[in-house]
Amino acid sequence: MKTAVYEENALYSNSIKLIITIGFAVLAFSSFFAFFGHLVGSRKVPEQAQFSLLFAASIYALAMWSFFSMKFRITGNSVEAVMPPFKYSIPFSEIKDVKTIENIPWYVGWGVRLWGRRLAFVSMRKSAVEIEKKSGFFRKIILTSQDPDGFIKKLKEEMV
Repeated sequence: MKTAVYEENALYSNSIKLIITIGFAVLAFSSFFAFFGHLVGSRKVPEQAQFSLLFAASIYALAMWSFFSMKFRITGNSVEAVMPPFKYSIPFSEIKDVKTIENIPWYVGWGVRLWGRRLAFVSMRKSAVEIEKKSGFFRKIILTSQDPDGFIKKLKEEMV
């Protein structure tokens, strides 16, 4: 494993935190009543429905863990974007240009996103780092860094 020169966890807006938390609460509440609702007078839910809800809540929890584990790092020879189980690395030799872009549009979504020939690691709607590569299918990589200008400054210092 390469040693990180700089690493930061992605920031998240309160709106996405709320949306994800409400979604998980609905699944957890539904699962709880599917298993234990008969104790408070509700009809018995079929076992297939119980396990389907439990499976859905587990997958949702795994996706939440992955999303909230998003981080960006600069190593001695590359930039990495990590959102378990995905990791994308860009060697310094492949970087053509680095700049800040303005707010990411709402339709891009959150998480790891394919946005045309761009690969975006999106945690909020704000200014972000855009890394343009010399070659490869994904020509531009978008990272929603906490401080895009500071991230670019650190990256350029390491690339020298």
